[in-house]
Amino acid sequence: MQNVIKNKKTLTYFNLDIIKKLKKLARNSKNLRSRICIHKNNHSKINEMIIALKKGSYIRPHIHPNSKSESYHVIEGNMIVNVFNKKGKIIKRIKMGPVKSKENFYYRMSKGYYHMPVATSNWCIYHEIYSGPFIKEKDVIFPTWSPKDKHKDGYKHFLKKNKLIRYF
Repeated sequence: MQNVIKNKKTLTYFNLDIIKKLKKLARNSKNLRSRICIHKNNHSKINEMIIALKKGSYIRPHIHPNSKSESYHVIEGNMIVNVFNKKGKIIKRIKMGPVKSKENFYYRMSKGYYHMPVATSNWCIYHEIYSGPFIKEKDVIFPTWSPKDKHKDGYKHFLKKNKLIRYF
């Protein structure tokens, strides 16, 4: 994928340049997001990414197996992590922002919940850590009640119903 950078180094560190590069990649991508995979490959026991999420990017609600954990640490901007029950009703909205904001800057889920991050500022840059190894077919499960990202009318209706449309 053109909006994914893969790390090949064993000693990794970043400055503001990576944020600028990720924003440029996201701005030019169809799904309005990009990431750098800091881990060496999907077989790594820990998967780490820095993700640039532009306002208007639809990340389909999904769940991970109970044996996997996921955490977000906001670097820049704001987002809401929407947590759903099995029927698709929002049960929690976690407002997030950088450390100096009055919002939560860190979130960790160690049990499988349907969730969906949504950028509420023009950009949200966050660090994600996920229990590896990552096997997409097993580790990302989409509910039948959530529209696919290719069905723009369907997800716009979904966002409106869940009072999220103002972020798109």
